[in-house]
Formats: sequence, C-alpha cells, structure tokens
Amino acid sequence: MVVPAAFVGSVMSDQSGRRARVTGSEPDPEDDERAVVRAQLPDAELLGYAAALRGVSHGTGSFVRRPTAFEPVTS
Repeated sequence: MVVPAAFVGSVMSDQSGRRARVTGSEPDPEDDERAVVRAQLPDAELLGYAAALRGVSHGTGSFVRRPTAFEPVTS
C-alpha cells in the first residue's frame, strides 16, 4: 500500500484487524511525504478493501494485490 506518512499508523492498525501480517514499512522513494506499507492479507479480507483504505487514508491511499502463497488461515 502507498499512503501519506501521516496515515501509516492508522493503516497498520486497520491491517491488524484484518488478520494481516505486516512485513514492513518504508518511505516512498518517489515521494518523501508518502510511505509504502507491505503486508500479507487473506483473500477474504481484500473484498471491499479499496473502500476501507480510502476511508482510513482520507481518499489518498492505494494498494496493489499480488498473490504470494496459499496458507491455512485462522478464524
């Protein structure tokens, strides 16, 4: 996800409620005022996530979905 640096905490907090495994966060190399947050989420948690991310980041966040692996998910 790419979000303004001011919203990194809110985005990470939202991720923890979605069973995410946050793998890192770093400054965006193209824009000093934004940050890249890397996380792995179950597919079920991605349904409707674009709208949730817009809400948490006040309409300024974006994300890219890339399949990484299949794992059993705890409920």
